This record gives sequence, structure tokens and C-alpha cells, in this order.
Amino acid sequence: MELHGSRIKLRPIEKADYQRIISWSQNAEIKHFSDSSYPTNIEECEAWVASARSNRYQIRFGIALGNRIIGDIELDQITWRSGDAELRIRIGERDLWDRGYGTDAVITLLDYAFKIMNLQRIYLKVYADNLRAIKCYRKAGFKMEGKLTRSSLNQREIYLMRILNREFRRRHEKLASNS
Repeated sequence: MELHGSRIKLRPIEKADYQRIISWSQNAEIKHFSDSSYPTNIEECEAWVASARSNRYQIRFGIALGNRIIGDIELDQITWRSGDAELRIRIGERDLWDRGYGTDAVITLLDYAFKIMNLQRIYLKVYADNLRAIKCYRKAGFKMEGKLTRSSLNQREIYLMRILNREFRRRHEKLASNS
């Protein structure tokens, strides 16, 4: 299945993408802002892709610009009964940061999550110093819901953000009527 945004497409991750995904996992700046474990070799990448495909509580896509994969995005911890899921995204290609591709990918996945999957709330965690991601999430309609502090040596603050189905639909309809 492919989902089309205004500039990107979300598509299944393919074997040809694995090397690029692994390189993002080894990038220090990307790792600094990631709270998840991503694959660091081919075997881990195969298992990572296979686990998402066989897990009804997770959906994962590659973010593609033309035929080039530039990132990945997922809904995890999908709770079908209450309609909740956690969103994660990373744009792995450094030269494509700050160009709106992440926002387009988030909006595209939210549209699918709310209209097709009938989810009711999408939430996420983001480090407070990840200003680029916070800007992306706010542009997509996410609101601050809370804060917590990571109890490690560096005591990093994490923001909890969320968007509700009705908020997304209202915002999406307003944007569509203005265009």
C-alpha cells in the first residue's frame, strides 16, 4: 500500500532501502533525537521490517521522495479498542531537513490513521531540544499535553504531544477550504 502526500509518498520499506536506513541509525545527530532503537545492520533491518509487517499493533512506512527513501514513519502501540497510537518519524537525509517533507509525511499518515483506520488520538514523545520536530508537529496540528524528564545523567526533558481525530478533521477541512 502507498499513501500519497502533497510532496512525498509513504510506501513499504524494501530491501534496497536497508543500507540507507542503517546509515541513519549510525548518524550521531539522528541518534541524539531518537528514543527508539533502530536497526544497525542488515539482519536487524530485516527483522525490524518483518516485525512491523506481522504486528497488528504497528504500521511502518518508508518516506519516499520520488524513488529515493528519505526517512521512515510509524504508528506503534496501536490500541484498537480506544483508538490510540504513538507516532514516530525520522527524516534520515540531512540535506532534506527543514524542507517540509516531515510535516507532509505526518499529515499524510494522520489522514490515513483518522479516516481509514478510524483512530481517535495520536500521541508522541519528543525531546524538548528537538525544535525542528516540535515545529513539524505543531504545523500538523499536535498540541502539548505534558512534560517529563528522562532520568539519565543528562536529565533531558521530553514533551508529550497529541492530536485528536476531530481536531485533525476540523483543521484539515479548514485548510482544504482555504486552498
